[in-house]
Parts: sequence; C-alpha cells; structure tokens
Amino acid sequence: MAADLRTILSRIARAVESVVPELSLRPQLARAEWLADDALGNETQPAASVGTDECATALGFEMQYRGEWLGAFERTSSGSDAERVQSVVLELLSQVQDVVAEATTEPWPLVVVNGRKEMAMPNAAVEGERLHMWYGEAAAPVLRLPSVDLN
Repeated sequence: MAADLRTILSRIARAVESVVPELSLRPQLARAEWLADDALGNETQPAASVGTDECATALGFEMQYRGEWLGAFERTSSGSDAERVQSVVLELLSQVQDVVAEATTEPWPLVVVNGRKEMAMPNAAVEGERLHMWYGEAAAPVLRLPSVDLN
C-alpha cells in the first residue's frame, strides 16, 4: 500500500458517494494511540483483536446526507494498513446503509429473499492492491461499488 491513508480514504469516499446521491463523506484520521491487549468493537462490527503495546491510528469518516450533518465515526484496529482500511470500510458501508434506509424508509440496497424485502449486507475485500466493495453475496452482488486503488 504505497499511497498514504488519507488519500486512500478520500478515494473510498468518492467511490461510495458515486453510488449514493446526496451523500458527502470526509475522511478522518485521529492521532495514533496505543492499543492494549483486549478487543475493540462496536454494535455493528465484530470486535477486532489487538495486540499488546501496538500503536494504531483511528480511521473514520464524517457524513452528511441530503445536506444534513450526521456526525462522524472512527475505527481503531490492528493489522496491516490494508486490513485496517477494510475494517473501516465495512463500518462505513453499514453506516451508509442505515442512513439511506432510514431516509427512504425502505431496505437499501434491496434484495428479495423468500418473497421478503431485506437489505443486502455490506462487504469488502482487498485483492492485491485493490479494494472491492459491494452489498449482497460476493458471487452475485446486489450493488457493486467502484473498486479503489490502494497504491
């Protein structure tokens, strides 16, 4: 991963904005902090195991939708830069999904399972120097976002 994290987060923001009209994202990098030997997580993402005496920078985004400021989130996790980017992207896709579904009062993106309307779950994967993002099953995504170059 040759590009700096702020540049990569900006590319991710533009990719997500390209499929969600009226969404505005601003990348955030917090100061580095020491992580203890415990687990960090939140309600929407599984806890990320962190090692003893490891230093990591929290990655996140500020969000606006339809001109309304919605706040910001950050995610601190251990691992390589690619793993940390993937972790914050999963949180971002989940947050964006919640925002759009609440605003439209419909599941977003919509997938029909056994005749029921449901939301397609977000996912992301790093393959080589590219980040791939989608909602739904990897083999047949309901919505595929533009991939992002990590170089």
